[in-house]
Amino acid sequence: MLITEILYTITQIRQKIKSFKEKKLVIGLVPTMGALHIGHESLIKRAKQECDIVIVSIFVNPIQFCLGEDFEKYPRQIEADRQICSKLGVDIIFAPNADEMYPDEATRIDENFTIVAPPASYQNKLCGNFRKGHFNGVATVVLKLFNIITPDKAYFGRKDAQQLVIIKKMIKDIDLPLEIVDCPIIREPEGLACSSRNKYLSAESRNKALCIFKSLKNIEKLYNTGITSASEAIELSKKLIDPDLEIEYFEAFDFETLKRAEKIQKNTLFAIAVKINGVRLIDNLII
Repeated sequence: MLITEILYTITQIRQKIKSFKEKKLVIGLVPTMGALHIGHESLIKRAKQECDIVIVSIFVNPIQFCLGEDFEKYPRQIEADRQICSKLGVDIIFAPNADEMYPDEATRIDENFTIVAPPASYQNKLCGNFRKGHFNGVATVVLKLFNIITPDKAYFGRKDAQQLVIIKKMIKDIDLPLEIVDCPIIREPEGLACSSRNKYLSAESRNKALCIFKSLKNIEKLYNTGITSASEAIELSKKLIDPDLEIEYFEAFDFETLKRAEKIQKNTLFAIAVKINGVRLIDNLII
């Protein structure tokens, strides 16, 4: 097994990209914050099927964390991540530090830093209501990665549905020449959506969190029995949520436009966020 090469600077990765482009190789990018799990592995496997070169970026992006969030304790395990990437045949890991990505100590969004600001109508709902400025930070770092690596395809999971829609919108609006490939949610055997934050859960909390997916599947069941009111389906499904889980939101939107959905129909996104013992979990289901 070849050991995946890790590059730490923009200059290094651009030199590699230049040689790949000269050979007309198709480049796939899987952007991550590390602590890779089977969800990330599914993205990498998809990229390997469709691209000549696969690059995984690992960067815990400081400007997408809001005040009081878990930036400092967010899991960092670069060598374990390299082992996973090597096993899956990843060509390069791009693992810059904050100084490389945000020179001059610009590690937060302020008046001295150029940001990418997705439309307010895409941000002021779901996670955007609880993580002010989060999607500015996400869009900024993703655009930076796209400009640095210039991939032909970039791979994102549907678990972060609002993020996925916003990135697609950004690509369309600024005419970036790449394809965004959205991939299905990967779940643990019991149904919990894979997330790097699952590592924070105790066995008891993990067991209680299983009700999240059960509530989403209940919406699908209700729809199949003829219920088309999104609010009715949500209220009935909320009853399945363990009382120890604090619901931040449980709402329905169109998966392409993020316009609120009153009626359940094709492409309706049901998204939920909860907190349990300080751990924030998100999940969704698309009809």
